[in-house]
Amino acid sequence: MSNLTPDRLAELTVKALERTAFMMADPVTLDPDALAAADRSAAVRYGGPESGCVTLHTTDDFLRGLAANLLGVEPESIDLASYGDDAIKELTNIVGGSVILELGGRECTYTLGLPQLSPRSSVASQLSRTCCLDCEGHLLFVTWEPATVPVSLAA
Repeated sequence: MSNLTPDRLAELTVKALERTAFMMADPVTLDPDALAAADRSAAVRYGGPESGCVTLHTTDDFLRGLAANLLGVEPESIDLASYGDDAIKELTNIVGGSVILELGGRECTYTLGLPQLSPRSSVASQLSRTCCLDCEGHLLFVTWEPATVPVSLAA
């Protein structure tokens, strides 16, 4: 099984934020209380030689900035009911794609599912790895959880 560290997960996410949303982020110490307060989440599953899930957790304040930067508008003009869910799913998809490229290398044989909104889960496995990023004053948590048994995403 591949081992993606929290530091590498943070690097992949920082690059994704910079390239797609023109947002600057820095890794910070993981605070379990702040993670528990992150009430917006999306996840994407992947399959192939290994399988697992990438989940992003954050707050409305981060999502407002993300959606505004993705759309090129001012944060005050963002209606989270209209754009918040799509913004977190889009970033989850991008980070999930970066994870499978990291795991699979140039000959990536992984498949990526569709990002889905997910309920907050307080149960993390011993295999999961989580990083925390301070993105322009708002926290973003990214969790990579490899599955113990590979699965296919084919229907």
